[in-house]
Amino acid sequence: MSLNVLDRKIQNKDISGVYLFYGEEEYDISRYIEKIKKCFDKLEIGVNFYILDKSNIDMLYDLCDLVSFLGSKKLIIVKDTGLKFNVNLLDNINEDTTIIIDEKNIDKRTSEWKYLSKKATCVEFSKLNEKEAASYVIKTLGAYGIKVSQTVADYMIESSTSDKLLLINEFKKITSYLNKGDELTKEVIDYICVKTLNAKVFDMLDLAINKKHNEAVYKLKELIEQKESAIGISIMLFKQIKQMYMIKLLELDGQISNIAETLGIHPFVYRKLSYSIKNYTIDELRQILLEFGEYDERVKIGEMDMEKGLIRLVASM
Repeated sequence: MSLNVLDRKIQNKDISGVYLFYGEEEYDISRYIEKIKKCFDKLEIGVNFYILDKSNIDMLYDLCDLVSFLGSKKLIIVKDTGLKFNVNLLDNINEDTTIIIDEKNIDKRTSEWKYLSKKATCVEFSKLNEKEAASYVIKTLGAYGIKVSQTVADYMIESSTSDKLLLINEFKKITSYLNKGDELTKEVIDYICVKTLNAKVFDMLDLAINKKHNEAVYKLKELIEQKESAIGISIMLFKQIKQMYMIKLLELDGQISNIAETLGIHPFVYRKLSYSIKNYTIDELRQILLEFGEYDERVKIGEMDMEKGLIRLVASM
């Protein structure tokens, strides 16, 4: 079922039967469950409203057949069970019962899914991709009268998050900081938004690329002091250097269009990396990758301390 159809059913309070909400966008699932709850005149836990999970899913059989007090309509939410229950029990629900099954991950190979795909109204709530998330930033902040360019929206998604719930937390900070008619800038995002580890690593890489090695090392030590994993930092750093190498290689081969699409890199990231590679020759980038390989090997056999070796790598880039 599409969300448009579901919205119409909620608006008309035409909610009954079994619903399966699944996917990684937990914020939207929670929001739609709250919308459905408002379709009921009055919900009381243990009277006409029940929440089941792995610990008490055995109650489902009795609840499906149970008549609510005062004949009111009943809502049952089944949450995070991995569909590890007897879904055939849903054949027994009466017309006054609505069941919402809330699952993050669904294995569509199982008999439970095959049953529910026919029995239930199934709606998948997927995470926004980066393009959709950037549009969401522009649209949502625009509703508050805050101007956001495409470039700044892309920057926010790349440096902060594309998770809708986390974005909403950032929107609250932005709308408190800026006034109606103001424009969101990269400087504001850097000042008040929480950056992802990947964005922090890129900031460190940017310093190293611009030969500000002392500042880059300071940034790296700061990340380590913040209990960020050295192995996680090194993996992200290696990935960014490898992307720079591949961009440089394709450009030298004469491919100057659709590089971002070819490599599967977000256009905003591509613009940043393609600017950064001007500071390196293809041989220099290849040498850095070889040094990463040597670093990884020596760490694995215990010849080099992971954090000290990473600091040395960043200092020499």
